[in-house]
Amino acid sequence: MRYNAEERPVVAGYDGSEASERALRWAAEEARLRFAPLVVCHAWQWSQGTPVPLASMETVRRLGSQVLDKGVDLARRLAPRIEVRTSLDLGSPSVVLMSESGAADLLVVGRRGSGGFAELRIGSTAVQLAAHAYCPVAVVGERPAPATNLVVVGVDATAPERLELRLAFEQAWLRKASLRAICLIPEEARDAREYTVGFRRAVSLLEERYGQVNVETVVVDDSHVAALQRAAQDADVVVVGDRGWDDPVELPLGVVCQALLRGAPCPVVVAPSHRPLSVSR
Repeated sequence: MRYNAEERPVVAGYDGSEASERALRWAAEEARLRFAPLVVCHAWQWSQGTPVPLASMETVRRLGSQVLDKGVDLARRLAPRIEVRTSLDLGSPSVVLMSESGAADLLVVGRRGSGGFAELRIGSTAVQLAAHAYCPVAVVGERPAPATNLVVVGVDATAPERLELRLAFEQAWLRKASLRAICLIPEEARDAREYTVGFRRAVSLLEERYGQVNVETVVVDDSHVAALQRAAQDADVVVVGDRGWDDPVELPLGVVCQALLRGAPCPVVVAPSHRPLSVSR
């Protein structure tokens, strides 16, 4: 499904699980704050490797349609004043949602869906989308409700102009929340000043654009994972880039991003490093 470029929606992946319902609730609020359309997306597929009779395929599709209808009903109750669209597609959740992300402003999924084991901290679909989607991805864990009116962002000090800082300002502005911007200095750096200058410049430029956002800046030159995990405990949302300057190229996601996706109690918004920065709003 493709949409008008001037009307980029919030897309929520929904499979009927409790995790996807939490994600849908968060996505509906996000769409309401943005005055954006909300797309409820369900992917259906035949899970067995044997040839499939057409009648059986149609039965599976109808069951998927019933799941989607349940999600749409919930979305319309949560956000009655926004436009709710539907997407029911054949394929794996990761493939279908990846396609949707090309026309979306934000993609929202639960930390894990209906498949896999209950012990999994995060499902493969969330990992694949956070690593490869064309738009920012919000992964919603067990505490999607607002808690402290605080947005936290981890900023790669080697590239402070990347997308994550702008996304964090946008989240704080939408929610009328404060922003804590954490500058992540390379742990081997001898002099942090060369990194903090660019960081503070990037913050100042966005402060001019989002003048109502109260910003606190923090510089961290030790464990980035520990610092962001601590900050996430008190945040409504934490924003992070998909990978850092020293992450191995063979990893689908950076070490800090993976740690937050598995351990942060609040929703984590992952900024794709391959998407060009845009400062318009």
